[in-house]
Amino acid sequence: MYLGIDVGSVTTKLAALDEEDRLVASLYLHTQGRPIAMIQQGLKELATRLPAKAQIKGVGTTGSARYLAGVMVSADVVKNEISAQAVAAVHFVPDVQTVIEIGGQDSKMIMIRGGIVTDFGMNTV
Repeated sequence: MYLGIDVGSVTTKLAALDEEDRLVASLYLHTQGRPIAMIQQGLKELATRLPAKAQIKGVGTTGSARYLAGVMVSADVVKNEISAQAVAAVHFVPDVQTVIEIGGQDSKMIMIRGGIVTDFGMNTV
């Protein structure tokens, strides 16, 4: 089982995947300016949705509070949102060329060619 945590300015998302990349459980919470509390709540709630003997083999974090989340869960991987979104997009849609994400704090456009990020644009507030 692998755990992903995305802590953004507006929402906090958690997802657990099995060894075959199948979604086992997920959770969507409003961050409400309280990332620590939402990470804690999310982990507790997600645990109730996992099989009783589930073992977490790896954890990755992303989002604007990725470093905080990474420290809290001793993450194996901490990635910026551009990298995380590009890797996920290529994994699930190998010939993807464009990813557009509209977040609570910023919006992003990622250009991908041959599975590699070639450019990206991002606005900020």
